[in-house]
Amino acid sequence: MPLTHVCIWDSKIGYRRITIDEACEMYPYSVSAKSGHFVCELCAQNVLLTAPGENVRHFRHDPGSPNKECDERQAYFDPTYGRAMRGLNSHEMPLRILVTGTTFSLQLGFFRSSGSNAHCDRIKIAGDSHQIFEYSFERVAQNGTTYLSVGSIPNRFYEIEYVNANAELKKFWSNRIAGIRVTGSFFDGRTGQIVQPGGKAYSENSYYLLQRNPLYSCYSDIESAEIARVQANTFTTWYLYRIRIKKFSAYSAKFFLKYAIFLTEKPMKFYPIWPAYINDPYFIYHNSPEFYFYLCGDDAELKSYPATANVMNSHNGKLYKLNTREREQLISLGKSGALGFSYLIKQPLNKSAPLPTVIISDYAGELLTEEKYSKLPKSKFITVLCRYDGRVIVRRKGKIDRIYKLSAEQNLEIDGLAFGTEIHFYQGCDCVRTLCFEREENTYETLTSDDELIKKLTACSGPMIPVAHSAGALADKFAGYPKTRRWLYEMIRRGEMSYQAYRMLVAYNPEGAIHGGKHETQNS
Repeated sequence: MPLTHVCIWDSKIGYRRITIDEACEMYPYSVSAKSGHFVCELCAQNVLLTAPGENVRHFRHDPGSPNKECDERQAYFDPTYGRAMRGLNSHEMPLRILVTGTTFSLQLGFFRSSGSNAHCDRIKIAGDSHQIFEYSFERVAQNGTTYLSVGSIPNRFYEIEYVNANAELKKFWSNRIAGIRVTGSFFDGRTGQIVQPGGKAYSENSYYLLQRNPLYSCYSDIESAEIARVQANTFTTWYLYRIRIKKFSAYSAKFFLKYAIFLTEKPMKFYPIWPAYINDPYFIYHNSPEFYFYLCGDDAELKSYPATANVMNSHNGKLYKLNTREREQLISLGKSGALGFSYLIKQPLNKSAPLPTVIISDYAGELLTEEKYSKLPKSKFITVLCRYDGRVIVRRKGKIDRIYKLSAEQNLEIDGLAFGTEIHFYQGCDCVRTLCFEREENTYETLTSDDELIKKLTACSGPMIPVAHSAGALADKFAGYPKTRRWLYEMIRRGEMSYQAYRMLVAYNPEGAIHGGKHETQNS
């Protein structure tokens, strides 16, 4: 049967899709499946290219291959076969691994949309290892994703029973979930999420590999380390390895291909671009009759249920337009949903999204969660990690000292920290976090100085001058003078202040105002 999802190795970007016309130009004669030149995108098996002759040249699976499990192969004989989206629950439920030292456990994810009435009494999970896990429905949080443990013994599949479930729950949750493949399964090293067959591995990431046999040898461009092993029964032992890609090459790609995973240096990007929306894990909330998505990548592919998305190809990706007549729609990403899914929920946008978090840690890896510190971090150094692109503005004594670019999911190191430093962290155009380092001061002396300054400011007379909002920059100078700051903001709201008071604020030095318990104010 002719195949339409075929890829070839490209040394610059990894496996990429190839058309039959391009393949025929590269290879005027037949190409056997054993050559490994062409690979099916859906099942990762080698495919052959037919020779010129009476029939039109085409790709097809090796008829002698013992593995017949391919969506496209089976669909040729049975049009109803495959991972067709026949309902809102036509997706794999989240499955992840949690690694702690030399032990691990597996967890299934359950989620509810905002305002959902989904309900059941209990959730019963049974695998092919005959273990049964039972949880009360109250364990599942109203928002976000709740992960429930299914132990450390891997299962090829999980059957789920929702006791006394209503129709709202059955609409979104699957009853059968694919588990760990006999040949082995990969998990993302950062998130712990399983990488589905047909999915992508990226050269910059690390991974966990869970398989039933030991890893006797590895390719030269792959680094592996055994983390744990678990005895499932008398005859079966599972092994967990940490995998790191030392070099992006055809050799490292073939290692992943054995597990039906495609190595690439060009990850697919998924962007909801219009209209305004609120994004939660697995849910996109909006209130519009249509929605636009942009997918960037060689294998960009989006499917939807119940409506079909219209696609407009661009130079480096695809723009999808989806009519959102239905309140709920399922969006599937990548081949057969291997790159994930999301629900598109149409409802009034009366929900507020939390500000993005910025993770700040010191040299030892300790998190800095407070806004103000009176001690400098070890080595005067911090590391910043954020979810989105943004920037960091470092101020010294009220003036901009440095500006850094923040890249999503990439560590940024900031060194040379000193007292009097205030750091503002931006995600997009929003300031989401502030961090400052100030010496510990005598609170009584500071307040006394604040009181004395206020008395002198209120006593000022003379001609009045207009005050613009830009004068608010002076407030940074008086961070430890709350009364003075309030007075200054009041003058800004009025739009004028005494020229004498303005000069006093400009000349005043808070850091040099205390000498041996005496407070000195400089006047011009």
